[in-house]
Amino acid sequence: MTIDTQKPAFDLDYAITDFIAGTTRDSVYIYQAIEDTMVDLASEVPGGRVLDVACGTGKVAMRIAERGCFTLGAEASMEMIGLGRYVQPESRALMVRSIAEELPFPDDSFDRVICQGSLDHFVDGHAFMREAARITKPNGRVVIALANFESVSCRLGRRIDRFRWRIGRPRPSWRRYWQTPEDHNVRGDMPYIRSLGGDALVLDRCTGISMLWLLFGYGTFLDRLPEGVARTVWNGLDRLARHRPQHSDMVISVWRKPGAPAWPAR
Repeated sequence: MTIDTQKPAFDLDYAITDFIAGTTRDSVYIYQAIEDTMVDLASEVPGGRVLDVACGTGKVAMRIAERGCFTLGAEASMEMIGLGRYVQPESRALMVRSIAEELPFPDDSFDRVICQGSLDHFVDGHAFMREAARITKPNGRVVIALANFESVSCRLGRRIDRFRWRIGRPRPSWRRYWQTPEDHNVRGDMPYIRSLGGDALVLDRCTGISMLWLLFGYGTFLDRLPEGVARTVWNGLDRLARHRPQHSDMVISVWRKPGAPAWPAR
């Protein structure tokens, strides 16, 4: 089912062609790990109500629905919604056309509100967080996955680039991976992530995904290894990243309303 809300004064031209996933192992592994982690966090409440904001084609929302949750995907692009419906027409996940800063849902509607890799595209990420807090149940959680442009990989990449430039190696004309893309309205890093809650949400827990993604030679190195060995190397770095989100390639933060009980330590 698709519901149209009033067309907002925002750019709705984002399309599937704007996102090209990498094909090297480091990219394949990180995308899968992010998606799996988001699905696990979103489905923590059995049979819960989940909203995936800026859901794209709805792939994650559809996986969450398969776990028995009532799942909605909110997406501004009709092209994305249409593609998702075409690929998985039988999914129980519902799709709603909406922008993140003005979500068309009543207060206290969802057990989980999630957003994967999109908040840095929003016109006002803090406005979205206030909306997410409004529609989340008192004991619910808001889960955000955001790229970290102060990761170990980004910091090393900048240093290697400066060294190559000093010894006379030409710089490429395209954007390097540690530079903030033109379609990002903010630069994701831990200080920015910690600022997101404002007065509406409290940071409950934080974890990292992957380390060294896109670093010079790392993807090629993994691709040359046998699959089992490559997976072991990647998993080892990922375990390190889980405990050191400030150094990780992707940061997943979980937020609760002020006064809600904190997540029990495990």
